[in-house]
Amino acid sequence: MQEAVIGGFVQTDQRELLAPYTEKYFAAVKGIWESRSHEMAQQIAVGLYPAVQVSRETLDATDAWLASADPSAALRRLVSESRSGIERALKAQAADAAAA
Repeated sequence: MQEAVIGGFVQTDQRELLAPYTEKYFAAVKGIWESRSHEMAQQIAVGLYPAVQVSRETLDATDAWLASADPSAALRRLVSESRSGIERALKAQAADAAAA
């Protein structure tokens, strides 16, 4: 059920509506990680990461959180892997723009 709710919330065609949740994600994810079962927390940490917000701002917000939040190793890995997806998307966009 939680996966379905996350899937319904994260709509790639509604990036502007999801933008305000980036800050809320980083404010809440560590507490969620510490208070839920591993499976439930992992679904939230990965599923609600602001991956549709492909921007330098999202990378900067992720880097700031990683530097200051002192997350557990497992949560740090999940958020870092999600961050890598944003970084790859930005590089692909830059390559596409250069080729055009």
